Amino acid sequence: MIVQKFSGRAAALVALCALISAPARLQAAGPNDAAVKEGTVVWYATMNTKDMDLTADEFMRTHPGIHVETLRLGSSQLPARVATEQRAGQYNADVISGDGFQVFQLIAGGAFGKHTYRDADKFIAGTVDSGGEWANLYLNTTVLAWNPDRLKADHLKPPQSVADFANPEWKGKFGFDTGALNWYVGLLQNRKDGAALAQKIADNSPVKTLGHTQTVSSLETGEFDATPTAYGYLSEQEKEAGKSIDYANPTPLFASLNPIGVAKNAPHPNAASVFIDWMLSRDGQQYLAQRGGGEISSRTDVKSNPKIWNLKRPYVIIAAPKSSEYNDREKEFRTMFGLLG
Repeated sequence: MIVQKFSGRAAALVALCALISAPARLQAAGPNDAAVKEGTVVWYATMNTKDMDLTADEFMRTHPGIHVETLRLGSSQLPARVATEQRAGQYNADVISGDGFQVFQLIAGGAFGKHTYRDADKFIAGTVDSGGEWANLYLNTTVLAWNPDRLKADHLKPPQSVADFANPEWKGKFGFDTGALNWYVGLLQNRKDGAALAQKIADNSPVKTLGHTQTVSSLETGEFDATPTAYGYLSEQEKEAGKSIDYANPTPLFASLNPIGVAKNAPHPNAASVFIDWMLSRDGQQYLAQRGGGEISSRTDVKSNPKIWNLKRPYVIIAAPKSSEYNDREKEFRTMFGLLG
């Protein structure tokens, strides 16, 4: 009888606890339930296709019921695509991420909505917007990369600094990404002779490429000996895969932001929120840093590959030009490297 009374009281207590905790459980599950009901999140990004697909697959594995549709665009294509769609009243993207210079132009034009970014105190200072329009998905570093076989054949030593590419022995023997506006702005912001050095490098007959992926691919196939415009994570990724590439981190190391945010009038806002929360979570960032593609996390509690990122070594996060200055910097850069016309 005593056992029956105790069991009855225990059952009542369990029921009471369930009633008390139910709202909390429902509240926690609410956004995910709404996201599953929407069923889809559309992600526009400049991330390379392989890493983008791997990341989307991992999210779908850990979030059953939400399908990720991806659209990979070049850094110069992203702003034009989003701006054109939104001007026509076509709000197709839910989430947008990409090279900081282009994304910040979209944000200034009102193409992003607001989101509450969690764990802001866990991120490197300056990589989460206090206004809620963006947070940094990952950092890209720009390294000095070379093809060891080509260097040996041409009796050249690996470059030690960006300034080496202005020297006569490198004339016509290095590749240059013609989309590397961030590299040019980095020189302007961090060297008194930045503009003059960039002009000397432009005058040294670089082999012109378009995009960081093409630059690294062309380097590996021997189209040129070296480049000052390779991304660190991609160089490391290819080196580990046994490709003909090696690299060094210059001092200071230039780092570029790759922000992510919710698109204005996102058609699947709940799925977009769940997707962004995971991407910026410790688990999501650790996946990107260690398995997704080796990108560099802005979270201080996530371990990125020490070969390409070490917070104890000198680095500079390149600040995107203000909207009023952007066109001037771009025109200077394109004129310098003979890209106008």
